[in-house]
Amino acid sequence: MKPSVASPIRIRDIEFGGSKPLFCIPIVPKDAADLSAQADIAHSHRPNLVEWRADFYHDTTPGAFLAAARSLRQSLPDEAVIFTLRWKAEGGANEIPQALRQTLIETVLRSGLVDIVDLELASDPEFLAPLLHTARESGVKVILAMHDFTRTPATEELLGKIAAMEARGADIAKLAVMPKSAEDVMRLFQVIIAARKQHPGLPLAIMSMGALGSITRVAGFLYGSDMAFAVGKEASAPGQIPIEDARRLADLLLRYS
Repeated sequence: MKPSVASPIRIRDIEFGGSKPLFCIPIVPKDAADLSAQADIAHSHRPNLVEWRADFYHDTTPGAFLAAARSLRQSLPDEAVIFTLRWKAEGGANEIPQALRQTLIETVLRSGLVDIVDLELASDPEFLAPLLHTARESGVKVILAMHDFTRTPATEELLGKIAAMEARGADIAKLAVMPKSAEDVMRLFQVIIAARKQHPGLPLAIMSMGALGSITRVAGFLYGSDMAFAVGKEASAPGQIPIEDARRLADLLLRYS
């Protein structure tokens, strides 16, 4: 049985942190037509959540982002939508000035068209604090995230990041790290177990990237991770598994656990 959060978060028709594992399909559109096509494909797979990786979008004006958010909600009337304008330093597709990023994120948050926003824990306080405030005012849940595409940091460092996320007001904590060995992957499972014990009220999305880490995307649910990313059309990070395969594998593991 999947370990549950003390008080799961209700977002649309899902329980984030509940007894059921959640799968999110990321979409990485470059323009309006691409967004509509990818959103329709994602919707056809019936994911729990869809993440719009807006850092891939070419038109970085507030009006274009607002129109895209409206289009996305029309294509995804029921799914919970995560809005992510990823910082280049943590895997973003394009370099966007921080002032413009802040404006674009605030525009989408105030629109009422997304359910969750993903922000980087490493952001400067003057960038992050206003966005956290706007998210609260707008009823949008916040993922605070940390990505390391080169290594799997020490266990205590990773647990410290999760503690910092909770302290800064995260509704959901996310870690994505790159393993160099099988031992790194096994250690990440230990991080998930420890994080669930230390933060019983905090939903988690913890994963190891690449082919070596792909097992964490389906077995992490056994130990307390609540959401994994899976492929609809295009992967947004290395190691993501097609959603039908990921669901089937997770179901089998949970059935016999």
